Amino acid sequence: MQHDGGDTELVVVNPTFILGPTLTTDLRSSMHLIKAMLDGTMSVAPRARMGVVDVRDVADLHIRAMAAPQAAGKRFIGVADGPTTSFVGVADVLRRRLGPLGARVPTQEAPGEDRPSPIIHNDRARNELGWRPRPVETTIVESAESLRDLGLLAPPDAP
Repeated sequence: MQHDGGDTELVVVNPTFILGPTLTTDLRSSMHLIKAMLDGTMSVAPRARMGVVDVRDVADLHIRAMAAPQAAGKRFIGVADGPTTSFVGVADVLRRRLGPLGARVPTQEAPGEDRPSPIIHNDRARNELGWRPRPVETTIVESAESLRDLGLLAPPDAP
């Protein structure tokens, strides 16, 4: 940017694992995982720890970063408030909040060594841009509900 950027300014937005309601039936990787949990094709949750951010909040963060002159040359991490989670944590939310729709969600995590949970902060985005992400649980539930609402999940009592 310093060499060839001219008057262009660079701001970097680094989102963590992106979830949130889908607007299309053409699913991408993160929604494939949620669908696989809900339809029972994923019988065991992968052993991984990650931050989660809602796709709508990522869009908001991009707009805020683009519109704020003080953001130039900085990096902003897109992650919801609170601790990171795991796929088995996502599964727990789905099972607890979705009733029959969450009946096929895995209850166990793949075997393996426990890894430390990453510590990821969104302080710069919150403090410098006024960004306020949605709670992780809301994002997880609304991701699943969008799959249901688009007809991408078989009814819970289907074989």
